[in-house]
This record gives sequence, C-alpha cells and structure tokens, in this order.
Amino acid sequence: MNKNDFFVSWFIRDVPRPEGGGGQANCDWDLILSKLQALRHADGSVNLVYDNGEESDYKSLSVHAQNDHYFIVFHDKKNEEDVRRASFDSNIPYGKYEMQGYTWDSRTIFTDYELAYDTFKQFFETKNITSSRIAPY
Repeated sequence: MNKNDFFVSWFIRDVPRPEGGGGQANCDWDLILSKLQALRHADGSVNLVYDNGEESDYKSLSVHAQNDHYFIVFHDKKNEEDVRRASFDSNIPYGKYEMQGYTWDSRTIFTDYELAYDTFKQFFETKNITSSRIAPY
C-alpha cells in the first residue's frame, strides 16, 4: 500500500474488535467507507486524520453517531491558527440534544447520513472541507 498520510480510527459500540474498534494508517477509501457504513445505524465514532509530518498541514475529521443522529467536527489550520468547524444548521431552532453522554446544541446535530459520507469523501480526496454545513464553531 502506498503511503497517503491518512489514519482512520473507529469505535462502534456493541461490535467486538477488530470490526468494532481499531485504527489503520495509510488507509484507503474502501476501509473508511466500510467504517462509516458500520456507523450508519450504530453508536460510536469514525475519525480520519491527515498528518504528513508538517505541523501546519495536520487536519482531522470526526463523526460521532447515536440513534441515527450525527455530529461532525473538522480541525484545520489557517494562517498557523487552529480552526475548528462543526456541522451546523441555522434553520434548526436552538435547543439541547444529548448524545454520547454530552449535551450539544441541537443545531449541530443532523440525521442526514449523506452529509457524513460527502464530508469524509471530500476530505479524503482534497484534504479540505468546503461544505457550508460545516461552519466555524
């Protein structure tokens, strides 16, 4: 396998290892997709890190899931400053949603699995996220 500087890790609650948890460096899209699909109707998380050894290029993307509800966080660097963006929908009224033991702003929680798929696919292909649904947090 060619080195691509991506590392995927995952935790799927109630699924035994290795399918339910682990990590792999230099992962390919098929492995990432299989972990996202496993998370689709489960509780847990999938994390994808890009690290080529340059601190200024380090980026990470994670999706957390519970009961078909998702929350995405993207960490990036802009002008040597850490930038954190998260899934956000201003059309949803403010409220609180409990997921994985934490209380979240309900505007950051979504049920559209395709947003998770599209965001991970774009990050894997471009090392960036341009979706307007992933906003500064």
